[in-house]
Amino acid sequence: MLSEEERDANLAQPVTVTLEFPMRPDQTSVSLLPSVLESMIFDFRIQEDSVGMVRPDLYIELILGSSTNSWTIPAPGPSSTPGNQDPYMLENEELDITNGRILSPQDQVLLRISFDINQPVTWELHLSGDSNIVLPIEWSIDADAANVDEPTSLTEPRSITLVGSTTFGGLMGSDVDCYHFDVDEQLSTLTVTVSWEATPLEVEQAHVVPEFWDDQGHSEDAPEIRTRYEGDIVVNEYRWGEPKGGDHTLCWTGTENHYQSYRFIGSQSILGVGSTTPEEFSGEATWDSGTSQVGQLDKSSQTSGAGIFTMGVAGIGIFVAIIGYLMPLSSPWLPRFMLPMAIILLLFGGIISPAVSISNESPNPGEMTFDELLEQRLERVYQGVINDDEGEFGPQWYGGFLGVAAGERLQLMLTIESTHPLGDGRWQIQAAELDGIDLDRWVFGKLNDGRLSEENEVRFILRSGRLLALDLLLLEALLIVDEEPRGDVLHIDWQMVSDPGMGSFSSPAWVSRPDTMTAKEWNDVTEAVKPELLSVSFCDCGIDAMELSIRSNEVYANDLISPGGIESSNGLIPHDFWVTVLGLVVLVCAGFVEKERREKGMALAEEVLNPW
Repeated sequence: MLSEEERDANLAQPVTVTLEFPMRPDQTSVSLLPSVLESMIFDFRIQEDSVGMVRPDLYIELILGSSTNSWTIPAPGPSSTPGNQDPYMLENEELDITNGRILSPQDQVLLRISFDINQPVTWELHLSGDSNIVLPIEWSIDADAANVDEPTSLTEPRSITLVGSTTFGGLMGSDVDCYHFDVDEQLSTLTVTVSWEATPLEVEQAHVVPEFWDDQGHSEDAPEIRTRYEGDIVVNEYRWGEPKGGDHTLCWTGTENHYQSYRFIGSQSILGVGSTTPEEFSGEATWDSGTSQVGQLDKSSQTSGAGIFTMGVAGIGIFVAIIGYLMPLSSPWLPRFMLPMAIILLLFGGIISPAVSISNESPNPGEMTFDELLEQRLERVYQGVINDDEGEFGPQWYGGFLGVAAGERLQLMLTIESTHPLGDGRWQIQAAELDGIDLDRWVFGKLNDGRLSEENEVRFILRSGRLLALDLLLLEALLIVDEEPRGDVLHIDWQMVSDPGMGSFSSPAWVSRPDTMTAKEWNDVTEAVKPELLSVSFCDCGIDAMELSIRSNEVYANDLISPGGIESSNGLIPHDFWVTVLGLVVLVCAGFVEKERREKGMALAEEVLNPW
């Protein structure tokens, strides 16, 4: 506990007390600061004040490397328990990290507390658990401990066995990691497969092509490059064709203030043995709907709303009913009951309700088509890559669900292809736009803008493929409604809010969610839908194509919820088609009744006029 008596303080000349608490031990790792301070509690008391009525406000300053945050914590009100003074508290406060989220070794971490005393009192600050700060560090790395490949350098490369043996390393800052090994004679190809551990974008290395030269210092030809995502891990495959036999050196050069661990292994093929051409790469990246389908496919149904044909038939029926009114009728029940009922049924079921449904099939103001949404989604990934994920173009910009950031509104129109019951009274919708999406065409079509370097093109291709696949997977799972749709068009209207999402800090996804879902509901759904394996591959071997491979977890109906904000283009009344049919039946019955009565009347008249 810290305590001091301030006997010289008064209202005219208050005493300002400042306490500083530097972090001990010093910062030794590279850490990623969170965006939110979880909690801050200070047990500050005035000894002479038993209930806490005269305690001052606390002025807090928290220095985290290059970032400084300040707060004023008002004094808590008087305690209801004599002799007890409630602590000062802050919870879930956003941190200003505009100067960067990275806290480097030896960076200053300092807490400064100030307060004004304006009367003679003795203040106390209780420490050792009574006062605490909870600042959850999302990621950190001990650069010295992670640099397991040392000693490796350009002048002293580390000797390894490349083929069939995994080597672990860490590219810390502007470090140069070099490895020395023997290459067999008469090789068709030598492949080095490098797996980079998931790392925040702010400290991720550039994954440049390693330098590779023989014992004479001659560099081998540029390799074919194939890059893919396996979950959150980036995997680079470098394939050198017909390398020279003998001693070789392989080197990676890092970037200052960037840190990433890796592992690699080599493989080889002998001349004349095995396939080594780009034809090994299938380039299949077409999205087929149904990956997140949990509805009963054997009970598929089409929408049953009335349409233009029904309106035409109903119009004819109403015209016939009006003609009936103008005719002399034999039964008083026809103009009083049957014809009005037929007209009402035909008017509401066959005219008004279908008209409402058709009007609902047009786009609402601000609503996008699915193609427009995909264009916006890719544009945001593109802008993130161009701007190196800095500032407003960071993960929160492009990592939102369907590319829609928190605070924005997603308005989307889809065409209903079929609906499937879930078995619990709800229905899952299969949208026509989500079937047969050629991801290659979309991704490589965006590259025609031609503003990306070769390295950034690979980043864009892999990031786009991964985010599109995850978004489509989740969108399918969210197309669930409580009532069976009757119209042919679906309208989605979601206000997006922030969410932690999933994935590594270097490749986040689903960091925004509809405000119609709670954070827990969103987490439950994404955990259920999240694939066991998502692999996006790109081969830099003369083919504009990528591969998409998904190993999905089994999803059940009770894993998913009805998210709300989804409406179909229903008519004014349910089952409007059958209401129209009923109107036609009433009209036909009226005609049949009139026909029977007329025939009986004619027969009776004939009998009276011609008794013999």
